[in-house]
Amino acid sequence: MIYGLMIAFVPLFWGYLFRVKNTTYMAWINRLTLLCLYLILLIMGISLGQLDELTTKLPQIASVAFGLSVILHLCNIVAMGLFDRCYPLVLPQHHQDELPSRWKVLLESVQLCFMVLLGGVIGFLSKGVVDFPLHSSTYVLVVMIFCVGIQLRSSGIPLKSVFLNRRGIYTAVIFILSGLVGGVIASFCLDLPLANALALASGFGWYSLSSVLINDAWGAVYGSIAFFNDLSREIFCLFAIPFFMRRFPSTAVGLGGATSLDATLPIIQKSGGIHIVPVAISFGFIINLVVPIFLAIFIGLA
Repeated sequence: MIYGLMIAFVPLFWGYLFRVKNTTYMAWINRLTLLCLYLILLIMGISLGQLDELTTKLPQIASVAFGLSVILHLCNIVAMGLFDRCYPLVLPQHHQDELPSRWKVLLESVQLCFMVLLGGVIGFLSKGVVDFPLHSSTYVLVVMIFCVGIQLRSSGIPLKSVFLNRRGIYTAVIFILSGLVGGVIASFCLDLPLANALALASGFGWYSLSSVLINDAWGAVYGSIAFFNDLSREIFCLFAIPFFMRRFPSTAVGLGGATSLDATLPIIQKSGGIHIVPVAISFGFIINLVVPIFLAIFIGLA
């Protein structure tokens, strides 16, 4: 548990100490973050490809990841939808701007899947010939989280505005609780150990972190389930956020999970206007902080 927390929080803390104002330097940091992500997924794919009885385990990965994703999304939508109904958030009239290209974001998600597939092919062909240092993904993750810390600090988001936005805090609490309830339900429906199901549910869309920590703890099968489950959240949100935003704005924000602070924030802003952005930033920041804690706790309990 302490090991998992140190992997996530120590580089995040050190990265947060640095504030970069130079746009050129930030561009390089963004590129390094993306490179680390691709490398992590490639290494995870290699570890998956070198598994024994790979062909029998792929259907298991697909079925569990799909079932888990459906259960978690339903639990989140029901809980946050009720919150929106009981305590409605009225947004000013907003003419919905042209949305960012969702197909472009979808293509980026396909590229991430391709990296896992490429790694799987490399691992399968090199099985028994080359032994890759598969746990080296942990070191790459440390570099990536350090860069994420710099990005958070350099975004200009004051912590005061994050933790004083009540709507964002309430949405985060409801999202977390409903996600954990979904993990309990998935444990029974998908025949998973409770701690494992809760850990898988605790990724909250941060697929690069959840896949590496779970892969290191329980192997490539669980790591792949975590990756595809959390990546599906980002893909689902590309189309669900504009649909929910008008009548269920907190639900629209919450569906993004950890991605509400970065990948899906442009879609949230375009769909709901500038007034929903503080809620999304507060919510996303809190979720990004709690993901490493919950992952470390549930991995340690297994």
